[in-house]
Amino acid sequence: MKLATYIHDNQQRVGAVVDGRVFDLAAALQASGKGDPAQAASVLTLLAAGPRGLQEANAALTWAQTRGNELAHPLDQVKLCAPIPCPGKLLCLAGNYASHLLEGGGTFPGKEKMIPRFFSKPCTSVIGTQDAIRVPASTGFADWELELAVVIGKTGRNLSVAQAADHIGGYTIFNDISARELTFRKDLPMQEGDWFFDWLVGKWLDTFGPMGPWLTTADEVSRPDNLRMQLWYNGQLQQDANTGQMIFSPAEAIAFISQFVTLQPGDIISTGTPAGVGHTKKLRLNPGDQIRGEIEGLGVLENSVERLD
Repeated sequence: MKLATYIHDNQQRVGAVVDGRVFDLAAALQASGKGDPAQAASVLTLLAAGPRGLQEANAALTWAQTRGNELAHPLDQVKLCAPIPCPGKLLCLAGNYASHLLEGGGTFPGKEKMIPRFFSKPCTSVIGTQDAIRVPASTGFADWELELAVVIGKTGRNLSVAQAADHIGGYTIFNDISARELTFRKDLPMQEGDWFFDWLVGKWLDTFGPMGPWLTTADEVSRPDNLRMQLWYNGQLQQDANTGQMIFSPAEAIAFISQFVTLQPGDIISTGTPAGVGHTKKLRLNPGDQIRGEIEGLGVLENSVERLD
């Protein structure tokens, strides 16, 4: 299923996207009697309901499709939010494509000499498709990073790689917007550690985490290691790569991360970006810009850019 969080009649709902329509899953569960509508209160609660919850939602969706448009709305008549508007954990990999390491002036020593490096972004960074990325005055250079994001489907800790693969509930598109240059230190001397913490601050800003347009459940993504990913900046193709070029696979990253934190349904692991970011081309995000990211089979994530004064 393609699970969406959307707004209709000023109410936030959870739906399944099929052929340009979104079906209200809570209403479908209620009307069909196929399951408890409360489990479709959010995408997170639906994932937490486990395989049985998704099976019941699928059965309700099949039933709803026989009713025509009775429980559905055209996608252009709803507001799509991020599929999980406020994930419990939003963890991102840094330097997970050799091409991105090299374009930034770094080196690729080989996978056997590396470990996955990850950082977190707050849920206040998360926005949905068609929402605006708002660049504050403190940001001298804002940039894009198209990424495949993995959504955790069940709780796990200290997972093996094989176990980690079984904990993936679905996939979505993520754009790790980054402030490459911050301006608030211009009159201050640098101290030890400032560069690293400024790098983190550049990841944490509000609206710097576009996500969507929906969550595609794992059963519909047969080859997550072979998905074409492309990003356009004002109509010009800037990133064009394949998820198979990752250094660490999603399962390997999840297994590593699970040594340190308990992963829960709805947590999101974003798996890094390939070459083609704006900084190496001296292309920054400016007011009025349009960003379009697409990953094969997962939809299209589109965002405009505004200045936040």
